[in-house]
Amino acid sequence: MKSDLPMESANQSTLRVGTLVYSKAGIFTLFTWLLWGDFSFSLMEAVWPSVLPLKLRSLDASNFVIALLLTTIPSLMNFVLNPIISTASDRYRSKRGRRIPFLLFATPFVTIFLVLLGLSKQLGASLHAIMATAAPAWLTPTTLTIGLISVLVISFRFFELFINTIYWYLFNDVVPQTLLGRFLGLFRVVGALAGALYNFLVYRFAESHASEIFIGAGLLYGSVFLLMCLNVKEGDYPPPEPMAKKSHSPVGYITTFARECGSHRIYLLVYLAGAIWVFAGCIGGFHVFLATSLGLSLGEFGSIAGVSGLVGVALAYPAGVLVDRFHPIRVMVFAKAGLCLASPILLIFLFVNLSPKEAFLAYCVSTVISLPLSTVYNAAFLPMLMRTLPQEKFGQFCAANAMVSALALIVGGLLAGTFLDLMKSVHGGSDFYYRYIPVWGTIFTFASVVATFALFLEWKKLGGDKGYHPPGPPANPEESDGKKSFCAGGNDAQ
Repeated sequence: MKSDLPMESANQSTLRVGTLVYSKAGIFTLFTWLLWGDFSFSLMEAVWPSVLPLKLRSLDASNFVIALLLTTIPSLMNFVLNPIISTASDRYRSKRGRRIPFLLFATPFVTIFLVLLGLSKQLGASLHAIMATAAPAWLTPTTLTIGLISVLVISFRFFELFINTIYWYLFNDVVPQTLLGRFLGLFRVVGALAGALYNFLVYRFAESHASEIFIGAGLLYGSVFLLMCLNVKEGDYPPPEPMAKKSHSPVGYITTFARECGSHRIYLLVYLAGAIWVFAGCIGGFHVFLATSLGLSLGEFGSIAGVSGLVGVALAYPAGVLVDRFHPIRVMVFAKAGLCLASPILLIFLFVNLSPKEAFLAYCVSTVISLPLSTVYNAAFLPMLMRTLPQEKFGQFCAANAMVSALALIVGGLLAGTFLDLMKSVHGGSDFYYRYIPVWGTIFTFASVVATFALFLEWKKLGGDKGYHPPGPPANPEESDGKKSFCAGGNDAQ
């Protein structure tokens, strides 16, 4: 059976994690399949949020509709489904493990809906032709296509949520803990390379060849990720702990979940800092429209993103070393503070009309300053969660964090789209209103710095570098059965 605590190496040539035993060749094979899966996953995750806004804008969809489909509805789904999927996976047992069955289930559907998104224009026209005699006057081919895309996006995001929730938990179950840091470093490098290749070679064709990009990304993801799932093996797990007596009812489960995850101020500050950061970034999908309104081509915009990805690859390992040396919370404070200073650079567009070459240069300057800081922040985020939240119920607390961030995206997406539509009306429909996008980012980046600094102070108060231990929940007389605190140790006890 798989033990609750990670196993160290049995000797110099083998490594263990639970009941899994790896030779050096086995570790190489495991890393190869996981990183190939990461490559296809990263490409898929780069395609849909970058191409979909362009596709919707070509159909004259409003900013509100774009924000609704990109952030608000998916975030509402994440808020509801993430804790359910996470808990179900933690407690699931099968011959293939507790993570891979969920990935195998969702992957074919993700592939199918990506391909259908690529064919949405043709499908919309065909549906309208079929319905031509019975369709009301307002149901034009364009309106029908937007409606079809909405259905396909929601369906895609439903199944993609299984992947984006469970995939991260798989690493902790199959990668030996002594190699987890190196694996996550390679994972970030592969993801950055995939994004750079996409931005350099593909993104410039996002408007003219959206169908081919969606179909290609879907087929590549489906084939590679499916092979990864079939070739990565999980070990055996002990039976899941029985639910507490008062937690068998839905109300009891929700009460216990909320009481434990909100049991201390430091956890609430983790959720708050992350939520405000997400709120700041929920307008990011519109940045491409700001760039093109200033005269940049998709190729130039993609080149900036591509170079950023390559530089991010070079900085990923040094950023990890920095995080390990100075602690992720401390590093996050400095990284966010630096980004707060870098963010206002793009506000120049509000006050000065720059030529396309000057605008390109301004974007380059902003990227040069912000890229190292954002790379360090990204390198610190997951280690911060691992070193701040209770290890034994890490998945549960991550689900709580995801729920709060999802709420931030729901509200932020609606407000960001509404904000831009309001600015559009103020400026008589001209593209000038896109220049307010950096205003949104600057305000909420600063707010996130304040919340992260409060998190840092609370962490110091609880012991800091040498004395911090995740605090447990207050005693609950109705559920007390003499069991140990969930912070007492262990790898996971779901």
